[in-house]
Amino acid sequence: MNATTKTLLRRLVACLFGGLVLALMVGPQEGTLTDFGVSFRHAVISPRVVVFLIIGLLIFAMITFWPLVVPYLTRPGMVPLGTGLLVVIGAQTIMNWYDPLASSSGSGKFSAVRGAADASANLSSVAVAFLDWLAWTLVAAAILTCGAAIVTRLRPFGYAAAVVGVTGAVLAYVTHTDVVNLGGGIDHSLGMYADIIGFATLACAGVIAVHSRVAVADPRAFVRSVMNYRPGLPFAVVGIVLGLLAFTTDGWFGPLSINATLSQSHRDFAGTALSSLASQYLGWLGWALFAATAVLALAATYVNNRLLALATVLIAVAGIVLTLITLHSMTNVGAHVAPQNGGNWKNLGVGGYMACLVFALFAAAAVHTATSRARVGRSESDEDTTKALPVTAMVGQVRRSSSGKAVLIIVGALALFYPPMLPVTWQNVLVVQIGVFVLLALGLNVVVGWAGLLDLGYIAFYEIGAYATAYLVGALPVKPPSWLHMSPLLTIPFAILACLIAGVLLGAPTLRLRGDYLAIVTLGFGEIIQIVSINNPGNFTGGPQGPTIPHPVIHLGKLRITWGQDNLPYWYLLVVMLVLVIVMFYRLEGSRLGRAWAAIREDEVAAQASGVNTMRVKLLAFAIGASTSALAGSFFASQVGYFDPSLFTLQASILIVAYVVFGGMGSLQGAMAGAAALTWLPQFLKDQVPQDDRQMWVGALVLAMMIFRPAGLLPAKRRKAELEGLESAASSEVAAVPVSEGL
Repeated sequence: MNATTKTLLRRLVACLFGGLVLALMVGPQEGTLTDFGVSFRHAVISPRVVVFLIIGLLIFAMITFWPLVVPYLTRPGMVPLGTGLLVVIGAQTIMNWYDPLASSSGSGKFSAVRGAADASANLSSVAVAFLDWLAWTLVAAAILTCGAAIVTRLRPFGYAAAVVGVTGAVLAYVTHTDVVNLGGGIDHSLGMYADIIGFATLACAGVIAVHSRVAVADPRAFVRSVMNYRPGLPFAVVGIVLGLLAFTTDGWFGPLSINATLSQSHRDFAGTALSSLASQYLGWLGWALFAATAVLALAATYVNNRLLALATVLIAVAGIVLTLITLHSMTNVGAHVAPQNGGNWKNLGVGGYMACLVFALFAAAAVHTATSRARVGRSESDEDTTKALPVTAMVGQVRRSSSGKAVLIIVGALALFYPPMLPVTWQNVLVVQIGVFVLLALGLNVVVGWAGLLDLGYIAFYEIGAYATAYLVGALPVKPPSWLHMSPLLTIPFAILACLIAGVLLGAPTLRLRGDYLAIVTLGFGEIIQIVSINNPGNFTGGPQGPTIPHPVIHLGKLRITWGQDNLPYWYLLVVMLVLVIVMFYRLEGSRLGRAWAAIREDEVAAQASGVNTMRVKLLAFAIGASTSALAGSFFASQVGYFDPSLFTLQASILIVAYVVFGGMGSLQGAMAGAAALTWLPQFLKDQVPQDDRQMWVGALVLAMMIFRPAGLLPAKRRKAELEGLESAASSEVAAVPVSEGL
């Protein structure tokens, strides 16, 4: 047996073993404390293990024949094929297809609906076949035909893939409609919609593969060409599609009881104390605003007219305001007429908030159009200076400046209007976990990502901020003086001040240390703070039981805001905090202090030799990071209402470091993305895998990231350059050469 054969044999065994491990990871089977082989037998005895062994063989084949596969990966159609395949697999494995089944049996996924269909004799034969075997058969057929189209460029294969994709999309809709008609009940599942999008993407992949004229696909260039064909037009088209859904099929009131659409809400609220404006909106004004804004947005983006764009923005803003006024009137009336449906701003469906998002999309389209025209238009006096720039560079500058403003509007609209659409459970996750840990990751990114100081006791400042708030609101055994007693919101500056002092006190004697020694000292600081809060010296902290914090209230004249009734007021408060922190940190990153942090991170000795006061700069990093942690701690204490010292453990500190590393050290967007992804994933896995397996999946994701994307999810430019080099990949596009530089 030669060396090549031995290598292939080892690779085959490793891939088969990996398939077996995947069979143990995927599925509801669990081990027990008395028999460690239970899950193994469930995975091996069941025929399902054959599927995972085949996956192992496919991975072996891909690794072995990778040099032959690589040329085809860049061909047109490959990206939509992979995207559509992922969407279809997600739709048919992890997404709900029928919510009433989920509420009754605990799962409304594709497989659960298939089991219910097998037990029912009234479902159509087409729906039964699609749920049993036809759906996955269509997926396999789409992969084979589209793959053949990509390899051979023969049109019959591409058209066959398109037919298979369209058939899958139509059958997904028909099957879901049959299930809903047969089962009844209120259904908000999204699995069918995702399946339709996935099959449609597979159909497009086949058509693109045989009709594209380029040898190497460039998805980014394609997206740029679509966005730049008519600046803002894609946003307007998406807004029209979502708007039609919002004003026709989405529920506006009573999503768990009556699920009333816009027209049904108009009928249900007729004769009630609904305001005249809200009644007109439900009757005709909402449709009129949508139609007018859509027409203006299409006209403004197509003809690139700034006056039409301004009119679109004005009507879109009016549409958002009138929609919110209507929703407020609806929920006020509903709270009085039918109290069982909830109080103010409760029991509203997604339709109203989706309409607000639609108007925001139209505004973003108009802004994209207006700013693109403003940047492109230039006077004759500027002609000489712009001649020196390549045309592609000028287009890139225009695109970045204009689309950036539009994307910012869309992100702001999502932050305002998407959370009310979420279930209460996910609203709580968004506020208590994702939002708070994003704040903590931003603060630690200053210390670890920018200054290069490994801090394993960062959670201690979070705890100090929470206890400072508890003390100032009078929730601890030791009460503050009467003149210092205040509401939770007013304690935020004092909590920040307390953590600034604590950061300086810790950093002054310890920041002379470096590397592992500094990490050990900060780790000890975090443990000391937690132990002190548990031992309760002088009856100050309340001991292990922890304090109870009241919710904040603002009452200024007619303005009255009460937190604590639900999660949304806290979310909007958190959004304000995040915006302030992000803006300040963005300005700080490019300042003289930010460059000093970068110099210390790269080489502290060289930075000191260049005149940087390293001790002062590192102390500022500690203090600023601690103040951000204090902000998160004060917010957390007010939001949860009760906490105890067991929440502030070493594991929590390590998790925050992992969030920063996973997202990308030194990157603001990376720190936020890492914290959001790794706090969302365990919550998402609750409905997918057994409880004991969640951390295994999180660990597998982190390992994969460290192997395939070591710079992080959204790495900083400097960090990415360190790992990948400064040179960008060579482009296959022929660059234009000025006549003066020709041969």
